[in-house]
Amino acid sequence: MEKIKVLFLVMEFAPVNTTGNFRTLKFVKYISSFAIEPVIVTLKVEQASTFFNAPIDDSLLKEIPSDINIYRIPCKSNSDAPFGKLSDFINIFFSIKDSLGKRWWPFLKTAIGPIIEKHQPAAIYTSLPPFSTGGLAVKISKKFNLPLILDMRDLWLHWCIGPHKSWIHYFLTKKAEERIFKQAKAIVVVTPQMKSIITKSHASLSENKVHYIPNGFDMSLEKIIPFSFNSRTSEVIIGYVGSFYYDPKNRNNFYKKWWEKRPHEMIQFVTVKSDWLYRSPYFFFRTVSYIRKHYPEIGTKIRIEFIGKKPNWLDEMLIEFDLQSCFTSHGFVNQKRSIELQKNFDILLATSEKIENGEHFCLPSKIFDYVVSGKPVLGFVTKGIQKDFIEKSGIGIVCDPDDISTSVSSIVNLLTNGANFKPDINYLAKFERKQLSLELANLFKTVVCNLDRFNAQEV
Repeated sequence: MEKIKVLFLVMEFAPVNTTGNFRTLKFVKYISSFAIEPVIVTLKVEQASTFFNAPIDDSLLKEIPSDINIYRIPCKSNSDAPFGKLSDFINIFFSIKDSLGKRWWPFLKTAIGPIIEKHQPAAIYTSLPPFSTGGLAVKISKKFNLPLILDMRDLWLHWCIGPHKSWIHYFLTKKAEERIFKQAKAIVVVTPQMKSIITKSHASLSENKVHYIPNGFDMSLEKIIPFSFNSRTSEVIIGYVGSFYYDPKNRNNFYKKWWEKRPHEMIQFVTVKSDWLYRSPYFFFRTVSYIRKHYPEIGTKIRIEFIGKKPNWLDEMLIEFDLQSCFTSHGFVNQKRSIELQKNFDILLATSEKIENGEHFCLPSKIFDYVVSGKPVLGFVTKGIQKDFIEKSGIGIVCDPDDISTSVSSIVNLLTNGANFKPDINYLAKFERKQLSLELANLFKTVVCNLDRFNAQEV
């Protein structure tokens, strides 16, 4: 069977080790098996590493089939802004998206024509964020009459780490998102909650246009077997991998009264209040601190280790709960080193933001790394997809961050008596990456084969 060629327009891609690169990388790894030939158009490696403040990990390139064509297009640097801090303020305050798309387009528009002419793709796929990629994909889709498949790894309009700068920023973001959604023949989301939020936010958007394809894991299901956590007299390492996406300043802007804010912040507009303190280790630290004070025979065993970039606020949080002596930060490391360090962890920590009058909608990729570890997950998570996943998969225990008494009891019981865990293979099968790549391949085929242009070529 002849393969259908699809242009993958992605800013985050291997070997640049960003969290966002892995979803596309894994699709590229497997999708050729299902009669899809991806043609990758991405940023220059060194520039992407700088733009995303991420290391280069050449081992990631081993995941890519050798016959995949990859085009790395340069992008204008942002270091030559003419007005310094004033220019930065203007760009930040008067924009609704990142500037990467605007800076990449002068080079991309010159390079993309010959690439399309050479490979004759039948569709274009892009993955957001960065959200400015969406506008570039729309331009290419329209100019070359290519159906657009849009992969939303996160929500743009409801990007809730901080409030919108004003109501007009919210309005313009919604309109920009609508334009991209209108051009797309199919929109892919990573959780059911995201699908619900998107379709409710855009009344003209048909639910049939939005498709749920989650993140996933690589390991064969046969290797996911029941495991136990045994009580012990020696230390217990509870580890966390990745970022927290929490910023005290942004959180304060959610909860300050308008008259308490700086003049340019008084017009900020909040659509959904999401408390990212819950995504931080604050409630986990609070619980461990309580255990160390009231159950010292248990608490003195606990060590906490983090893998990832250490945020500025973390030291203050450790001091607040007097946990400096039992904490180790390994900093940002490559994937191979991260896996090695995780082998020493006994329990894996998960956290989630709290959505006021709603559910958190992000299922982070690290939770799937946790699945294949054969170690229990300790979820300090709120109502939403991550809580559902931990409970339904059977890979760990869930603690309510707001209920310190029950959380203390759950951890003390686990460390004292141990526990047996039996992963639900039928549930986890929905998240196997090869299967997910098949689902995306079938979506590509459905979109392409429903086009008159494509059908005419086949007759």
